[in-house]
Amino acid sequence: MKKTVLSFVFLLTVVFQLPLFAFAHSELESATPAEGEKVTTDLETVVLTFSTKIESLSTIKLKNDNKEIPLQVSVEDDQMIGKMNAPLENGNYTVEYKVIGADSHVIEGNYTFSVERPEQALQEEGQEKQEDDAEQALPEADKKDQPKNPSYFAPLTIGLVILIAIVSFFAFRRKR
Repeated sequence: MKKTVLSFVFLLTVVFQLPLFAFAHSELESATPAEGEKVTTDLETVVLTFSTKIESLSTIKLKNDNKEIPLQVSVEDDQMIGKMNAPLENGNYTVEYKVIGADSHVIEGNYTFSVERPEQALQEEGQEKQEDDAEQALPEADKKDQPKNPSYFAPLTIGLVILIAIVSFFAFRRKR
């Protein structure tokens, strides 16, 4: 009887865990701007697309010479979008991302790109900044609007371990 119960519990554990092992880790599929790209136009968003759905707790940082550029971040299914308050100035930039994939694994990465806009575009931007400098601030994203993407891997695993412990306790208790 004990072997049958333990075999059944083991079989249930394997059956419930197999679909979870089938999930592949999320990988960066595409980015705008792309790695190593030289941007020559106004850039106001960074868009990262991943191979699987990502959680709303995922983050993205944009840095220029170790100075972080503030972003308004939103996550939709497999995309993470970072919007800037103003177009980027000329220079080299690093995008750092940390995502939680559908399989609940944390994936981190980074890449670089550069902005090299012509001088005429920079002068026009300077004139526009003087005209409406106070109206440029974007409101911070409301965290309530972001979708909740639950991950069942950890709770399911903990529940199965507790179930195995309870069944094992009663199986070995009867033996004595």
